[in-house]
Amino acid sequence: MVQAFGKYIGILGDPACRPGWQANFPRMAELLWEKYRPSHVFVPGDVAAYGRPDEHEEILQYCRKHPWEWVVAMGDHDRPVDIFRRYWGPPHKVTDLGRWRFIGVDTSDRVFTNEESLWVREQIKDDSIIYTHLPPEMVGWKFHSLYPECTARFFAVLDDFHDQIRACFFGHIHSFDRKDYRGIPLIVTGAGGAEALGLGSNEYEGTRPFQAMAFDTTSGEIYLLEDEP
Repeated sequence: MVQAFGKYIGILGDPACRPGWQANFPRMAELLWEKYRPSHVFVPGDVAAYGRPDEHEEILQYCRKHPWEWVVAMGDHDRPVDIFRRYWGPPHKVTDLGRWRFIGVDTSDRVFTNEESLWVREQIKDDSIIYTHLPPEMVGWKFHSLYPECTARFFAVLDDFHDQIRACFFGHIHSFDRKDYRGIPLIVTGAGGAEALGLGSNEYEGTRPFQAMAFDTTSGEIYLLEDEP
């Protein structure tokens, strides 16, 4: 079903996967709302630290503060799946907003399986955006990414649909980073609420501002929003 939406969409990863997120995520969410007024916020996982009901209920209080919709693909901290479903629906998501299709993929078990590859292939259409918790294995991301065989499977999807996929967003790594694959932006957007860490060559290095992304549905432009920790 195509839903009503505004000009901007938010993307924000790892909002609550570490104790103490309450000092960071609410402020980051408010900055996102104040600047962009997004109609939807897509989360590539980790809305809880230990997957407990009280954790989901607590973060939902912040997510319901404004008239926006939060759409979450499951992260490794969000398991078990039965509790996640109770608050956020299925761990895989497909959301059509005008010409854009947002595809949320469940990599909460830290793999991208043949079954998931087939499912994603069936969902892709023109102007698709993929968001999922674990990024593929690339330089700078290898220490916290999909296994090599899963990375190859993910890139095979991008190879076959590179003219229809407009961007991919990932969490898990608590930082911002951008790479490109066959003209597709690949963006790590973790650190909406968890500790914000910088990236070295293949490890964490220092700290960086908390961040979120904004996606302009009229132009397809992607913007970085930062807030100092």
